[in-house]
This record gives sequence, C-alpha cells and structure tokens, in this order.
Amino acid sequence: MIEQQRLHDEDYRWDVVAALMHEHGDAIMQFCLTWLGEGLAEEITQEVFVTAWQMLPKYRPEAPLRTWLFGIARNKCQQMYRNRARRQAIARTFVTEIRIHAHAEESDPQGGGEADAAALRTRLQASLAQLRDEDRMLLSLWYWKELPVTEIADIMGKSVAAVRKRLTRAQQRLKEIMHATQET
Repeated sequence: MIEQQRLHDEDYRWDVVAALMHEHGDAIMQFCLTWLGEGLAEEITQEVFVTAWQMLPKYRPEAPLRTWLFGIARNKCQQMYRNRARRQAIARTFVTEIRIHAHAEESDPQGGGEADAAALRTRLQASLAQLRDEDRMLLSLWYWKELPVTEIADIMGKSVAAVRKRLTRAQQRLKEIMHATQET
C-alpha cells in the first residue's frame, strides 16, 4: 500500500520504486522484449522505472500500480518504436538520395576530368555504404539536405552538442574510409 502523502519524499519514492522493480521488473522487461527485441528492452525497462519514480507523486490510486507501470512501458515502447521506424525511414531515404547524387552526371568544362569525378563518386558511394546508418544519415542531412545542426538535432532527438560531435566523428570515419579505398 502506497502512502500518497509521502510520495513527494524522494527517499520514500525510491523505496516504492525499488519494491515495484522487484515485484514487476521481470514482467516489464518481458513486455519490452516483445515490443522491441533484446537490444533495447533493458534500456526501455530502466526508463520505465525512472519515469515511474518521476511520476509517482502524480499517481492516482484508481488504477492498480501494475496497470500504471504497464501503461508507462507501453508508452515508452511505442515512443522508441516510432523513433526507430522514423530513423530507419530517414536512413533509407538518404541512402537513395546519396546514390542519386553519387551517380549524377556532372559536366566537366575542361573535358578531361569526367573519369576522375566518376571514380571519386564511386569511391564516395562505397565509403558511405561502409558507415553506420546514423553516420550516413548525419552526413546526408548536413551535406545533401544542407540542414542546420539544430534541425538535425530535432530530427534525431539529440542535443545540438551531441549532433556536432557525432557529425565530426562521422566526417572523420568517412575520411578514413575514403583514404583507405584510395590506397587500394
């Protein structure tokens, strides 16, 4: 039984959430596994109990705690599923767009560099294919879509600082791959 008047006390809330984790943690984990698979289930299960701790002062005892927890789990799983589906759709879109740009015919006013440009595009396409989906998406949003970092951060659900750091790392990885394929 939860004492409603004590739910604003952080120590009491930790005790309640620890008891909820002990009693319902395996069931919540299994629920998340069913929705998302093994890779994300543990992370989302943790998020469920963090959210439960945060929202416990707003808990209304009309609903059983188990039902309330599964409602949080359902919302977290749906959110992760939507985010994952959105990221995959964006990645697929940009892979297609990268291919279109990589194969685009560019006229060379000098007349002698078409073969070099085509070879460079082919190398770029092969190098981009070796990157992780997230790196490819970042580079596509930045170079081909020419979006500002703030918009990329919104699309990816990350902070601006995280996007800048990941973009720098993706650029470095692409340079390394491009350099390695040039030597072969």
